[in-house]
Amino acid sequence: MGNFPIMPEQASENAKQVDYLFWTISGLTVIFTIIVMMLVLFFVIKYRRGTKASRKNPMSHNTMLEVIWTGIPLILALGMFVWSARGFIKHRTMPEEAMDVFVIGKQWMWHSQHMDGVRENNALHVPVGKAVTMTMISQDVIHSMYLPEFRAQFHVVPGRYTQLTFTPTKPGRYRMLCAMHCGAQHSEMTGWIYVMEPEDFAEWQAQAM
Repeated sequence: MGNFPIMPEQASENAKQVDYLFWTISGLTVIFTIIVMMLVLFFVIKYRRGTKASRKNPMSHNTMLEVIWTGIPLILALGMFVWSARGFIKHRTMPEEAMDVFVIGKQWMWHSQHMDGVRENNALHVPVGKAVTMTMISQDVIHSMYLPEFRAQFHVVPGRYTQLTFTPTKPGRYRMLCAMHCGAQHSEMTGWIYVMEPEDFAEWQAQAM
């Protein structure tokens, strides 16, 4: 697809699970939509005005059919619920051994501070393979930290700390966006997360202090 990827790159442990769930739900939606449309067209054509289709003794109900069209969607829906709930709980449980970063959102920038005192504006350097926990707060209005390649997003609100975790799996530069309209320059509230090999991150950390 070149310059027009269907989905952002998968660059975290959570990304594949989120994508599998998304495509499964999307696929089931398309399948059931097609089935319903085909049935509607079939009955519209069969019983349109002027056809010789029998309209005598219309069926009032069919227990087996009702069990099937109720039971199958119910089982699939419960399966999607359990799958998504387990993923949500896992994603919202902050790892104990994570690298902690404090983040302040404000119109219109992201300010990050590492636990060793190193600060960054609209940027964050992290090592690959290491879980990262962002502890976030807003200085003014509601923002939303959105990391598309990591499939991670959570609100950043004034007066309350919120947290977001991710574990990067690929070195590279990835987008850091605001997913909540926060004013006139909302679209400019962007930054980059630089995922580095551990030795490169240690070197950068030493130089930044």
